[in-house]
Amino acid sequence: MPNNPILPPLHYFGYLPEGVHDTDLEQLQLRFVTNPDRRILWERLLSFLEWVTSMQQFSHAYIDGGFITNKVIPQDIDLILQPKAPYGPEAFAAMEPFFAKGIDNIFTTHSVHLHFWCEGFPGGMSDFRRFFQYLRPQDAAPLGLREGARKGIVRIKL
Repeated sequence: MPNNPILPPLHYFGYLPEGVHDTDLEQLQLRFVTNPDRRILWERLLSFLEWVTSMQQFSHAYIDGGFITNKVIPQDIDLILQPKAPYGPEAFAAMEPFFAKGIDNIFTTHSVHLHFWCEGFPGGMSDFRRFFQYLRPQDAAPLGLREGARKGIVRIKL
C-alpha cells in the first residue's frame, strides 16, 4: 500500500465508488472531518482505534457508515476488525475483550457499531466486508438507484 493512499472522490450520490479502498488515518481525516459534528465522531474513532492497536492482535479495520458519506451530520461509524489470526481460538481470544466490554457500551462510548471478520470464517457466517458495500433499498430508492446498488468502504492497515 503506498504512503498516504488518496481516496477516490465520492460519486454524485454521496458514497465512495464500489469496492474496498485502502487509505490511512491521515487521508481519512482530510476527507471526512469537515465540521464539528464529524470531529466528535473522529475523536471517538481515534480513541477506539488506540485501544485496538494497543492489543496488537488486528491487521485491518474496515470503515463504513454515515461517516464515509457526504452526510453533514453522520450518526455513527460501522467498523469491522480483522484479527491477524485466522478463524479459531487465537482470533476468538483477540475478539473477547470487546465482548467483555460490551458491544453496546462500545457504541455508546465510541459511536462505533463493531463487527468482526477473519480469514477462514465458515461459509455460513456473514462477511461484513461485502455486506457493508450493499446499499440498503431504503437508502438507494430515494436516490433513484437500482435495488442491489453497491458502494465503497475504507480499509486501514493497523
